[in-house]
Amino acid sequence: MSIDREVVAYHEAGHAVVAHLLGLTVDHITIVPDGDISGHVMHDYGCDMTAVIDGSLDDDHLSSFEAAAKRQWVLERAAIVALSGEVAQRRFRPDSVTQEHGEGDRFEVYQAMRLLVDNYDTHPPLGDAWERVLMLRAGHIVDQYWPRVSWLATVLLERLTLDDSEEIKHTILDGDIPLAYRGKKLAPLDRLALSVGQPTLNKEGDRQGNEAH
Repeated sequence: MSIDREVVAYHEAGHAVVAHLLGLTVDHITIVPDGDISGHVMHDYGCDMTAVIDGSLDDDHLSSFEAAAKRQWVLERAAIVALSGEVAQRRFRPDSVTQEHGEGDRFEVYQAMRLLVDNYDTHPPLGDAWERVLMLRAGHIVDQYWPRVSWLATVLLERLTLDDSEEIKHTILDGDIPLAYRGKKLAPLDRLALSVGQPTLNKEGDRQGNEAH
């Protein structure tokens, strides 16, 4: 089933922005089709996900309660990131979301729920409720940072692929600042000032107007 590239860009931008905001490193984003896949995002999971899945995560410095809480958060975070692509796509173009799209994302969410909820396959109500909560969290993040999602989608439509983690991070952050400054290597304080509508500092430490130089 075909899907237009603009929709794919917003879907993948949703994944990437939410992953970044949840502290993960995004290494690669593409909207170039590969077989049945319209696009994809590659990011880390903040820890050894294989160890999380098989229960061998080595956290000797943590109590059993702390280790369980960390495992739960890692799995919840993975599910939120997986859900955020559909959330962003639905916000951008609601009628583009169909059952056929995002099968890989839904499988990742299923895997997380299966590990989080005992007897998930035979008694799913708790898992369904948990998934709805995570979907709401994904929706809240996407809504709150929609300018970042929209800007990253715009860049993806022009570039098709981004494969440098630092460039991806700065592109995401550029969604908060005026268009004239996007794509420039700004100091963190200048970026913060622009994001709240304040002038930047020049090299002498004096305030400048919101004009790109």
